[in-house]
Amino acid sequence: MPDKLIVILGATGLQGGSVARLYATLPGWRIRGITRNPTKASCSPLREAGVELVAADLDDVESLEKAFEGANAIFAVTDFWQFIQLPSTNQAAAEQGREPNQVAMDLEIQQGKNIIHAAVKHLGTLDRFVVSTLSDSEKWSGGKIKWNLHFDGKAKYTQYLKDNFPELAKKSSYLQMGFYLSNEHTMPVLTPQKQENGTFVLMGSAGTHLTPYVDPPNDTGYFVKALMEAKEANVTMLGYCELISNEEYAAIWSKVMGVKTRTVAKGMEDLKAAGLPDFLVREVGESLAYASTWGWDGGDPEVKHPKDVGVEMDKLTKVAEWIRKEDWSSVL
Repeated sequence: MPDKLIVILGATGLQGGSVARLYATLPGWRIRGITRNPTKASCSPLREAGVELVAADLDDVESLEKAFEGANAIFAVTDFWQFIQLPSTNQAAAEQGREPNQVAMDLEIQQGKNIIHAAVKHLGTLDRFVVSTLSDSEKWSGGKIKWNLHFDGKAKYTQYLKDNFPELAKKSSYLQMGFYLSNEHTMPVLTPQKQENGTFVLMGSAGTHLTPYVDPPNDTGYFVKALMEAKEANVTMLGYCELISNEEYAAIWSKVMGVKTRTVAKGMEDLKAAGLPDFLVREVGESLAYASTWGWDGGDPEVKHPKDVGVEMDKLTKVAEWIRKEDWSSVL
């Protein structure tokens, strides 16, 4: 029997790269990684691992249709935050009298739809379609959260798939990725802050919901593998390596680093003080409020946990190990 083909979007990114690296070690699979520029340096390790790299653009449906040719499995992922960094997004927002994150959400939704339209063309060979998504925060908050657009754009094109393409939906499952551990480095407002007395302040929570911490470069592949191998599709899984409170994370960080810490709930004023523009203050502020008040998955009863879907839990990152391996010299 010939090897099955898995096509992976964002193959050089955090999530797609994890899936590509894991599947490159699994017998019975051919791996096709999709990226805009297969010649860039970051592609070399994947090519050396046996990944076929193909150029395609999420804004070009025809290129995606071609890239999906013969696929037995597809992993789909989009990136809201890339649009925030583009000058063209800010320019479009100014011209339209809207906020940059509104424009970014529209762009992400269109890319999600493009992926769906291309995947539908290959139902003959396709066995499983796994979509990296997030929960619908406006829906699950009863309309109270309106600016958590990096969640809601993904949720909208996921719902678009379910509403308009029932045959594809029968073969689809959904991965709601949790809170990236790397946010502790990339978002200054979340980075541990050293105090004059030598102690540290870390982000706490005003709510009672636990945080689904995740290390995408390692963990995503194991989540996707479990969803691909599940007997039935139409599974929604919350992807995390450890489900703990912010306070528990702080205690682990404190123990590993050998320092004293305390936690403080972060609000809008903290985000403003960190220098974020107003639209990102609302975006990040409402995201934190949603997660602490309604939970990362909004309380959706259909969402399953990794162990319930057959994820190899022992292969996932341990928070303490991740902290131990990271370079905290700029913080200390």
